[in-house]
Amino acid sequence: MSNAVAACSTARETLGCELAAEVLRSWWRLRLRATGASMLPAVWPGDILSVRSHDAVEALPGDIVLFGREGRLVAHRVVERTIHQGVPYWITRGDTLDHHDPQVSSHELLGRITSIQRGSRRLTPHQSVASRFASWILCRSELATRLLLRLRGWVLGTGGWGLRDLGFGVRD
Repeated sequence: MSNAVAACSTARETLGCELAAEVLRSWWRLRLRATGASMLPAVWPGDILSVRSHDAVEALPGDIVLFGREGRLVAHRVVERTIHQGVPYWITRGDTLDHHDPQVSSHELLGRITSIQRGSRRLTPHQSVASRFASWILCRSELATRLLLRLRGWVLGTGGWGLRDLGFGVRD
């Protein structure tokens, strides 16, 4: 990717983040499409996240929050809420990641995920025991994550089973 294209992409992401923040400030709610795999299996790429801003500062461990950082939107699970000198901060982490994000300030916090739409189903963003176990496995195995995404693509009719698709870098 050229530097001009990278700068354009970054500018577009920053503008999108600013627009989402403004919509949440004005109307207190927003729906957006998830990308990435850091929240599997709770949130899949393509899921529609419903976000509400009016009670985001009440987010507690287990909640999924949306925050803006470095011109990007991030939806991760709260693992800890702390108060330092009277100011609240949230420690977050993607369910399949093995490290916490730097603490989220109230200025970065945009909203709390209230529901997840996957196809025609509307889901609540809680984490079951089975989901925690799956996250634990996916956190420790990039191969398992890639296989799970490929399996889902195959089931939905949108993905293939080529070895290159699985990240092995060989020809089919």
